[in-house]
Amino acid sequence: MSRATYDSDLTNEQWKIIEPFLNERHPLGWGRPRLVNTREVVNAIFYLLKTGCQWRSLPHDFPPWPVVFYYFKKWRNQGTWAQLNQALTQQCRETAGRDPEPTAATIDSQSIKGTSESGGEESGFDGGKKVKGRKRHIVTDTMGYVIGATVHAANKADTTEAPSVVTPVFAVHSKIRILFADLGYQEPFRKWLKDTLNIKTEVAPKEPGFKPARKRWVVERTFAWISRQRRMSRDYERTTESSVAMIYISMIRIMLKQLSPVPSPWHSASSIVKI
Repeated sequence: MSRATYDSDLTNEQWKIIEPFLNERHPLGWGRPRLVNTREVVNAIFYLLKTGCQWRSLPHDFPPWPVVFYYFKKWRNQGTWAQLNQALTQQCRETAGRDPEPTAATIDSQSIKGTSESGGEESGFDGGKKVKGRKRHIVTDTMGYVIGATVHAANKADTTEAPSVVTPVFAVHSKIRILFADLGYQEPFRKWLKDTLNIKTEVAPKEPGFKPARKRWVVERTFAWISRQRRMSRDYERTTESSVAMIYISMIRIMLKQLSPVPSPWHSASSIVKI
């Protein structure tokens, strides 16, 4: 790489983890050889996610922004981001000594303010949170890794939209037998989940004061992880498909840091100023 590095860049070890998913070619070798540096495309997407800049404001030492956006959209439409997120989730679980397939999950939603870009599709007003925009609706395992996500208008009720969130998740993760939720997920969703998928729902009771909900706090932590990316402070995406892709990319970046940690220069002994 002939440019100065950004702190959002992939390390060599991190790139080795995800390269097989992004540089996969047609099994018969069809298609022209790729001229663009795929690693630099991912670096540009991570830079945009971390800093919150616009596509057109990407630094010029990255590939041209239309090229970067082309690959972001291509991998979004092919489901590559979701597949990579699933593969890294399994790796993180195995590294932690867990079964790669979860047996329990948590569900929750986060109302997030919209922008002029995201106001045209699937936008509404959440009267309870007093937020105009969209809802990020996610399912996580008990370690907080996202195993399913969708984005819809903020005025849609959690219990109404929950079936569309959990159905594809449980189709892939067949070992899950219990779902932890809050009081927003009431009947008929809980009955539907039991009758259709034979999955029990455990609703956490409301605790007095400000206390982490038992077994459900991990999904709240996941929203905190995602929101630390400046691009995720609001919903800037024109389509909900792009919003979901950004959730997966946020988690991919987080999991890569866990699988291949990068020492912070602020914590290294050489960075300590001796007086």
